[in-house]
Formats: sequence, C-alpha cells, structure tokens
Amino acid sequence: MLQIHRNFLTIPTNDIYFENKKGKSRYKAKLSWYTHRLKPSRRLKSKQTIHVNLQQEELTLINNLPNQTNDILFEYSKEKFKIVSLPSPSNEQLRDFQRFFNEHTNEEKLNRSKFQSLLSLRDQKALCLTKIENEDNETLCYRIYVVDGQNALLLYASNTNMEESTQSNLILCWENINMFRKLGYLIYDFGGIDYEQPKRLTDYFGGSEVTVFSGYIAKSPILKMIAKISQWREEKI
Repeated sequence: MLQIHRNFLTIPTNDIYFENKKGKSRYKAKLSWYTHRLKPSRRLKSKQTIHVNLQQEELTLINNLPNQTNDILFEYSKEKFKIVSLPSPSNEQLRDFQRFFNEHTNEEKLNRSKFQSLLSLRDQKALCLTKIENEDNETLCYRIYVVDGQNALLLYASNTNMEESTQSNLILCWENINMFRKLGYLIYDFGGIDYEQPKRLTDYFGGSEVTVFSGYIAKSPILKMIAKISQWREEKI
C-alpha cells in the first residue's frame, strides 16, 4: 500500500493507492483519496481491472500467454527496438511525455493538475516511466506507472499511429511486466477500462479480472463538498 500525506487547503489529506482488505491508514486524515483499493466500500466507485501475478517464473508467464502474443514476442528483435525505463524521470522527461500524450490521445488531455500529480508521485519515488523507440530513435509508445515496490499500476499509456506501434506497444508491455517481476513486485495492474480495454488485454496477456474501488471519503458534509469541487476543477484545469 502506498500513502502520500499532504495538506489540501490546510486540510490533512491522504492519497492512498492499493489498499488491500487488511490495510489501515497510518494517518488520521479528514479527507482520503483512494486509487485501486481492494477493500470494498459503498462510498467509492467500483470498476474492473486486470491483475497479472508477478510471482510466477518467466517461463510460466510465457507459457500462459496466448499464441498470438507469443508470435509477436518471438518475432521481436532487440536490435530493432530500444526499451527505456526511468524510475525517477526528470521534469523535462515528464514534459516530453505530456506533449506526446496530448498529441496522440483521443481522450482527456493530461492537464496542469494531472501533471502536478505526476511530479508529486515522482518526488515520493512512486512513479516509473517507460518507453520504446525504433531504430531512428523515434518514440513509439509510453507507459507510466504508480509503484510501491509490490504493485505496478498503469496510470497512462500512449502510442503513435505508426504501423509498428501496435507491435511495439505489446512488446513494451511485456518487457515492463518482466521488469517488475525481476524487481520483486507482486502485481501488475493494467489500470482498468479508463486507459485500456481489459478484455482486449486479457486476449494478449491473460491475468485475472479484479474489482477495485476509487474515489474519496470525507469525514464531514463540508469536506465532501470541497472534494467534489476539487475533483471538478481538476478535470477542467
């Protein structure tokens, strides 16, 4: 479980990721923001995501992959692609990602507020940025994760419309799964249906469908109203 303690408008606030059914907050915050909590709560919104168990050996993971994924990985040439992993990306590297994401996404842009959240996670050593480049050093895909040493949650994914980007996206995803496994992580979380379609990812990588809960819990009606306004502003900024 990852916890970040901060003051929001002088209000003691917790940002909590990956809380499991036995997890308990270390802080007595008046306002708590949850992301992919496993412990059920009626006050949070539920959604489905895909978890891959990283405690398996690499050979077991490979054997569990569908044939179409194995075919793509079998044809993968390390000379053709370059994988870059940045466990503590600089401001400029995150700016490069922001520009890339906003240029290629058809969905909600990565705005100033969300970018500040990335910086905050980075400063807490809870962010990992990965990308894949072709032979011409052109970036084809990005993936950004929230990490806590046990869980790796896909926060953003973006790729170009180039012909090779579909293959490279799958290769980057596989290399990231294997990287986190080697680092001793337990769970790779595909992030749910907000950023990628779990059913499609299941076809490529397997994994288990899991219900997670996200949102905020406030200890008073006034704080609940403040949290709603803040959430609305973050979507607009």
